[in-house]
Amino acid sequence: MAMQEDFCLLGLVTDEPDYKLCWRINQALGLAFEKLDDLKLFHKRLVTEQLFSIFAYYDDAAMLTYRIIKNRSDHGHFLDELKNLDFLVHIQGELAEEKIQEFIKRTATLTGVRMCVPVDLKRIRDRERLMLW
Repeated sequence: MAMQEDFCLLGLVTDEPDYKLCWRINQALGLAFEKLDDLKLFHKRLVTEQLFSIFAYYDDAAMLTYRIIKNRSDHGHFLDELKNLDFLVHIQGELAEEKIQEFIKRTATLTGVRMCVPVDLKRIRDRERLMLW
């Protein structure tokens, strides 16, 4: 599965803009994602600064942090090896496998979402990008 260390990573394929995707997830799953300042990173190979849209939801009761990160910027991808994914869902904290599967199932049925899948973390070369928090 996609669980490793203290987080799991899911991938979303959708044509929805970030704000609409987060609104749909908030409505369907009873969450409260909020827009944060864009995530600013430097891409070593491309030698350029990248800005990625990011939304977060903090579940204090369950001690979980959910982040939705747009995988595309004007200057490349957040994770180059996952170019086929439009968004990444980074869930930090201890989350039971059943809860992950429920999140995947419910998110995959949202209007405009074509796919929600677990990401195999072994495929990620630049894992430092997932350790920003």
